[in-house]
Amino acid sequence: MNVRFFIWSSTLIVSLVVVGLCIRLLALQGVPVSESLILRGFSCFIFVIIYAIKYHLSLIPKSLKSQLLRATLAGLALTFLSLSYNWLTASTVSVLSNIDVPLLLVLGPLIGIQASRLARVLSLISILFLLWYLANLERQVNLLYGLGALTLGSLLLCFGYLFIKKSMMEENKAVAIMTPSLAIVFYGLFEMMGGSGSISSAWNQSNLIFCILSGAGMFIAYIATMKLYEITDLATAEFPTLISSIVIQPAELIFLNEPIHRIYLISSIGFVLMTYFIMTLEKSKIVSETYAD
Repeated sequence: MNVRFFIWSSTLIVSLVVVGLCIRLLALQGVPVSESLILRGFSCFIFVIIYAIKYHLSLIPKSLKSQLLRATLAGLALTFLSLSYNWLTASTVSVLSNIDVPLLLVLGPLIGIQASRLARVLSLISILFLLWYLANLERQVNLLYGLGALTLGSLLLCFGYLFIKKSMMEENKAVAIMTPSLAIVFYGLFEMMGGSGSISSAWNQSNLIFCILSGAGMFIAYIATMKLYEITDLATAEFPTLISSIVIQPAELIFLNEPIHRIYLISSIGFVLMTYFIMTLEKSKIVSETYAD
């Protein structure tokens, strides 16, 4: 399991970093979010079709109602997260978007997720690390827009969690990935029709490649995540996602010339460690309850 875990966790980390850097780069190049969403979702969908053909998987959902509801939540969440890249760095989005893990536990009683009192206390501490990170962000005119879009996207991811879990149990992998990819295509088209309706002049060959690369990264991230769920427990499977929020900081320095701030790195490491402790605690609780039964 160790070799397989290392391979798929490394794959997930790299794919998440690639997606984050590509979306941020497209935002800096002035590519509209609507057009970025359309091409990213369509590119991901093409990979889904190839994957479905190779493994003889059906692309017809078993529960259309569940997938439509999931598409609504996933589309909105990914749209708001993509918007936040217009005003926030890729590392900031990567770090703060992980608030869904502690937030799910803090909001547990409201959405039917059970967690121990200690887990909720640790969740509040991890959220404090994020607040420390936020408090040290460089002030800019549109900072509130970026944080607002990121907060909405993260909250929607929280409430879409139950539907994602249900979808992975009901549907095959191709359908599970197809839903969010088509969702952002339709959201992008809707946003585009609500605007000028014309294609931006910001497109060039490089931006086209980056957008397709973000779609490929999205597809690979979903595949890697599902592979990790198959070979290990939830806490361990989620850890590479947390690690990616740290890895993306030096990557952003190398590829986007975005300086690393020590306070950002320290607070994000603190948040990642605390969140992993929470996941491990919940894992130990589940194991104990299993043996007790």
